[in-house]
Amino acid sequence: MIYHIMEKVETAFDKIVALGLRFKAYRKALGLSQQEIHRKTGVALSTISLFENGKGQGLSLSHFYLLMDALDLEIEVDVLIPEASRSDLARQWEKQNKRRKK
Repeated sequence: MIYHIMEKVETAFDKIVALGLRFKAYRKALGLSQQEIHRKTGVALSTISLFENGKGQGLSLSHFYLLMDALDLEIEVDVLIPEASRSDLARQWEKQNKRRKK
């Protein structure tokens, strides 16, 4: 059974912790050990453990991808970073500049 790990995630740190906890929940639900994930991916056991225990802030993007792939969780690039039109980029730029001026 997969559990909802966090009700409200606010900071980047919180999001990374939530990802690790959700990864751990999926891994356990699939009946996989950290050792099995290590064998499938080549990612160090210590890295997997740190990620699952909320201390994976230094996890590389390539390791993150390998871990998601080991659980057959596809990373949708368009969901993470959608294609942007010029107007989308202009809005983002304006938003960033307003924050900096405050």
